[in-house]
Amino acid sequence: MTRSANHATTPDRTPGVPHPGSAPAVQLDEARRARCYPISRWWLRPAAGRLAALLAPTRVRPVHLTLCGLLLGCAAATTILWRPEWSPLAAMLVLAAWFFDRADGQLARRQGTVSRWGAWLDANVDEALDVALHVALAAAAAARLGSPAPWLLLAAFLAGKHLFMYGLATEEHVTGDRHKSRNHAGEAPQPASRLRNAYHLPGNADVRVHVLAAALLTGWFLAELAFVAAYYNLRWIARYVLVARRLGVRP
Repeated sequence: MTRSANHATTPDRTPGVPHPGSAPAVQLDEARRARCYPISRWWLRPAAGRLAALLAPTRVRPVHLTLCGLLLGCAAATTILWRPEWSPLAAMLVLAAWFFDRADGQLARRQGTVSRWGAWLDANVDEALDVALHVALAAAAAARLGSPAPWLLLAAFLAGKHLFMYGLATEEHVTGDRHKSRNHAGEAPQPASRLRNAYHLPGNADVRVHVLAAALLTGWFLAELAFVAAYYNLRWIARYVLVARRLGVRP
């Protein structure tokens, strides 16, 4: 799952030591962050915020919620693999895992326990679950269809995502540019920004989680694998072309 770190450290806080921020500041920060989650912001993320508010004065820490999400995601992958006919249950487990993934960062910010370790763990748990869920999906689809096509789509998805993410990781070093598509708070989106947002939307982790859940509810396993495989391969090709143009490369 492509994501932004939700445990990022801030200069005025000591990682691991509670320094709860003021309620208005927390609410403003969460409202700003909510715009990165086009679907969850309307239902799942507010519920995660309420859980974080309840847990803030307790001894529960963000890592506990991260591990809950990991266990739920593993349960979803196991369900898809061994009981594909129970895929609607797997869809609920996927959404439950995403719920805890939305809650751990909010709890960290409320408690003032943000840390680089938390950000690293959260991001890597997300990526591990993304791979595990899609491997399980490919296995279930291949068994259902009696065809290797789902495995080929899985390989295309993983290769495309690797090439895209590696390209992003090296792009700033090569070009010296840091390109951001987000608008400043309070600004109305410009037409070019709307086009960029539409272009990036299918790769948004929140959108992809809900697409995966919908595929599990409907049984459209192959369609979901084809979607992510096509999207990431188109993205890395388009990204490489844009970088080549910026660097003045001519065919």
